[in-house]
Amino acid sequence: MDVVPVFDPGNLVLLLMLWAVLGIPLSFLAAVLFLGVRQIPSRLAQVLVPLVAGIIFVVVSMTMEPPVPGNSEALRFLIGIFIHPLLFLPPAVVLQKNLLRIPGMYAVFFASFISMGVLLTLGAMQGDQLSVALTSVQFAEKATVSVVKDLVIASGAFGLIILLDIVLTGTEEKYP
Repeated sequence: MDVVPVFDPGNLVLLLMLWAVLGIPLSFLAAVLFLGVRQIPSRLAQVLVPLVAGIIFVVVSMTMEPPVPGNSEALRFLIGIFIHPLLFLPPAVVLQKNLLRIPGMYAVFFASFISMGVLLTLGAMQGDQLSVALTSVQFAEKATVSVVKDLVIASGAFGLIILLDIVLTGTEEKYP
């Protein structure tokens, strides 16, 4: 496996371009999906709908690897685009009640942008990987790790936004 030196100046420019080209549009997509999810009356459903959809998209995306002539690359691309924004929404819905001054839409956008930056950096550090057929246990493990990694990174990014909000307000009085 080839490892890409991410912090090499030439690769850092490429990484910054990836953050801008992929991070900004996917953050807008997450914000738009957040608007749609907020229309669901039940708070539990607001968390479960994007989580279940994200898990389904991860599994479908993984079944389409490696690409074969019969699979549509356009469908694979669309599924790949929606995976991360869907998995960023459950922590945002759960943690948005802790925001004091920062509006929820801004928090979702910036938390998604931070999360995408971290995920793109982690992906770049993996280098070139060989696609191989997975056993069912490896498949389940890879899907679980992918979903948990997205949820943990999104929760951490949203936590940073909440910390920034607390620093801006200078108080924690509204927290129980």
